[in-house]
Amino acid sequence: MIIARMLVILTVISFAKPVLSDDTLATVIQRMQPESAIKIAYQETRYLELMEQPWKASGYLYALAPDVLIKEQQQPVREIMGANDDKMFYYDPVNDVRHHGLMTPDDPISLNVAAFKALVTGDRQLLEKMYQIAFSSESGQWTIILTGHENNEANIKVIITGLTGQKMHKITIHQPDGDRSELILSEPMRGEHLTELIQQLNQELLGE
Repeated sequence: MIIARMLVILTVISFAKPVLSDDTLATVIQRMQPESAIKIAYQETRYLELMEQPWKASGYLYALAPDVLIKEQQQPVREIMGANDDKMFYYDPVNDVRHHGLMTPDDPISLNVAAFKALVTGDRQLLEKMYQIAFSSESGQWTIILTGHENNEANIKVIITGLTGQKMHKITIHQPDGDRSELILSEPMRGEHLTELIQQLNQELLGE
C-alpha cells in the first residue's frame, strides 16, 4: 500500500510540474523566423566610456519576410537604419543625411546591422556568415554568443538571451572600443497593417 501511494504521489507531482525541455540553436532560430510582418518595441541603454551617464533610446524593430529589417529609433531623436538582402542603409531625417553600403564581416557597422537582421528575421545563414556562434541552454534560459571569425579584426561580441521556449528578450553588444549597448525587447506584435507600415518605412529609408 505504501509503495502504491508513493507512486500515485510521484505521478501527481510529475504532471503538476512539467519539465521544460532545453532549447537548441535550431529551435531558437526557427522561433525567431517571422511568418508575417512583425514589430518589436525596444529600450536601449548605451554605456559609453566618454560619458558619465548612460545614453538611453527607444523605438521599434520591424521585420518583413523574407529579407527586410528596419530599426526605427524614435527617442531621443528619430533615426532609421535597416537592411535589404546584403545591403545596409541609414537615414537621419532631422539632418537629411543618408549612408548605404554592403554588409561585410570585417566592418563593425555591418556586424551590428547583420546581427539585428539575422536575429529578428531568424536568418541562421547570415549569422554563420558574419559570426562564430556559441549556444548554451541551462537554468530556464538560452544564450547565443556571437563573435567575429578568427580573421576578423572588428572584435565585436553580441550576447542574446531568452527564457526557455520563448523568443529573445535581451541583446547586449560589446564594441571594440569598450562601449556596450543593451536592448530589452518586448513581445512581437503582428498584424496585416504592419506590412504597409514597413513598406512605407523602407521607402523612406531607401529615399524612394
